[in-house]
Amino acid sequence: MENKLPDMRAWIYDALCAVILKGTYSNLYLKDHLDELPENQRPLATRIFYGTIQNWGLCDYVISKHTDRTPDPKIRILLAMTIYQIIFLKKIPDYAAVDAAVKLAHKRFGKASGYVNGVLRSVLRDKVKLPSDTLERLSVRYSIPLWLIRLWENHYGLEKAEQMAKTSNAVLPVYVRRNPRRIGEEEFFADPEIERMDADMGRFTGSSAARHPFYRQGRMSVQDPGSFEIVKFLDVQDGESVLDVCAAPGTKSMAIAERLGSGAVDASDVHEHRVELIKTDARRLHLKNVHASVRDARNLSDAGLYDRILCDVPCTGYGVLARKPDIKLKLKPETLDSLLPLQAEILEEAAAHLKPEGKLVYSTCTLDRKENEKQVEKFLDCHPDWQLEEEQTVFPDETRNGFYMARLSRRGQSKAADDGMKQNIQRFVRSNQASKFNQ
Repeated sequence: MENKLPDMRAWIYDALCAVILKGTYSNLYLKDHLDELPENQRPLATRIFYGTIQNWGLCDYVISKHTDRTPDPKIRILLAMTIYQIIFLKKIPDYAAVDAAVKLAHKRFGKASGYVNGVLRSVLRDKVKLPSDTLERLSVRYSIPLWLIRLWENHYGLEKAEQMAKTSNAVLPVYVRRNPRRIGEEEFFADPEIERMDADMGRFTGSSAARHPFYRQGRMSVQDPGSFEIVKFLDVQDGESVLDVCAAPGTKSMAIAERLGSGAVDASDVHEHRVELIKTDARRLHLKNVHASVRDARNLSDAGLYDRILCDVPCTGYGVLARKPDIKLKLKPETLDSLLPLQAEILEEAAAHLKPEGKLVYSTCTLDRKENEKQVEKFLDCHPDWQLEEEQTVFPDETRNGFYMARLSRRGQSKAADDGMKQNIQRFVRSNQASKFNQ
């Protein structure tokens, strides 16, 4: 007997429950379960799935205006995914979205289907009214906590804050990076599913980059253009040694290694299962100059000295909300308090392993001056023999995520500086450094 295909909205509902109630990563859920749906249903199912997560705050706000009590978490998810369709998917008639929700509620919750029907009918009758205050309106409209909207407005101004909030809900294109070791420009961009951006990057227009022959053959990888900017900013030269201290899953490490001839990349991460992702991707891309290892970036005592170091530290991820909407479900101001000392400690440790004439790039995928410019400033205050060569903030837009990057080097290139740097490897006082960020 053939297995019966799942109802699409029931599938979406179960997917959202897995992410919102159980903490499953949305991208991993899709990877493991999307093929359960007929191929012609997958684009719409994906749009409703991600759209509900992206707009969770707005949908929850609408629910609160049409109920006098907080719904059961499972019913709340069903209401939210239906409200998303009512507000954003004009090609789906409102009555059809509501009818599908009520039928699903009847199967899953029995009599509670009447409650679901009542709330949704109320939503249809009354137009959504956003707060009149500018910052509160941005917060609700784009499902960003008010404290974060205020932080962005304080750091970057109202115009940028609105841009970042708006683009957090963008449906970004998929971009692919050419592996120059495996395929030339002409052949790569001759493929009808790849639109040229520059010599290395293209916009992928097909249905699945991971299933494309170029991907399976190790000729291309998926990467956001903003992320690739960090690789270019590192400015690696052929023959150099590179350390990537927080490398997993290895996207930037691979991009660096593809552009090296005789040089090599040491890519490390603190989690063993994530290091396996680096190794797997290196094999796929046929890169023998990538050496992956399990290593805590706060303790690199067994590492040597490198020409280039990429310090892409753990961060709040405010710049990648469009591609990682799950972050919106977990945004808390106290997260920042735990990350600042960690970032400082990793930067301090990594800097001790840079050759005298080398260059280090500190980068994040977030938009927050405390994690970005202020971290670099405090490091330089503690290390007057270091200098900032250049820094860039890549703000997110309708095509890419947001990132920050700063390239650092030593002012003096003397043997004394080299000897002093080697001594620093043994004499870090990490607790003292971390305490500076708790004051």
